[in-house]
Amino acid sequence: MFAVLFASLGSFVEEISSSIIKFETDNRKESVYAAGFINSLFGILIFIAIAFWRKSFIFSLASLPTFIPRAILEIFQAQMTMLAIMKADRSTYSFVRNLTIPLLIIVDFLIGYSISFYQLSGIILIIGVIAIILFFHIVDARGIGYSLFTAVNAVITISITKYNITHFNSVEGEQIVISLILLAYFFLAAKFFSRENPLAMLKNKILFGQGVANGISSIFGAFAISFGNAGIVTAASRASAVLAGIISGHNYFQEKKFGAKILVSLGLIIGLALLTQ
Repeated sequence: MFAVLFASLGSFVEEISSSIIKFETDNRKESVYAAGFINSLFGILIFIAIAFWRKSFIFSLASLPTFIPRAILEIFQAQMTMLAIMKADRSTYSFVRNLTIPLLIIVDFLIGYSISFYQLSGIILIIGVIAIILFFHIVDARGIGYSLFTAVNAVITISITKYNITHFNSVEGEQIVISLILLAYFFLAAKFFSRENPLAMLKNKILFGQGVANGISSIFGAFAISFGNAGIVTAASRASAVLAGIISGHNYFQEKKFGAKILVSLGLIIGLALLTQ
């Protein structure tokens, strides 16, 4: 129950950050590299504070065989996520990411988690909803390739994260080191590719708020994974993200077919309920 709650809260807070990024990049006030740097910076600051307060920083060198592949994939994930946020509609991005869920359930089953009839029904329902929105063009297809990449790649990164925090590292240790790597990548990319100083951009209150929101959502997401089954946690996160994406897309980015999107999103919510049985 705590896992579902944390995942859902994280998604709604994350939507604030993502909406700011989409608006600011659309208006060329920041690049995807600067946005990625700001998000990574605030995430790591919050995790460092938690690790210091709880004295919970644990990072084992024994985790490197799995951590290094995760770090490489996280760089691709972060870059493609920024591009998906910038190029795809908010509702499109939120809907498509739900493809992660059936793939994660398969992985969980292969590593020993049991799957009930209700959970299987929930997965089938979620896949059906995604098929409907794509077949009937309920969402815009622009930027969908970036969203598809993040959906599939997330299966690997989430699974490795769960493995690492179960066998080697604390949540704080795992996320702090990953955030440092992403921070270095986005800083260098911003300096050399878009000629920006992302540190100076923190003076902008809107961009500062973007980073704070993303940092908070990262904490909710990481602890949600540590408390529960990765498939169920991701289902809660993605279903909540769909609602948040539909609302922000309609209210702030003039996306169409609001009623149809709300209707099909109910199928995802029912699928989520079935997954938690």
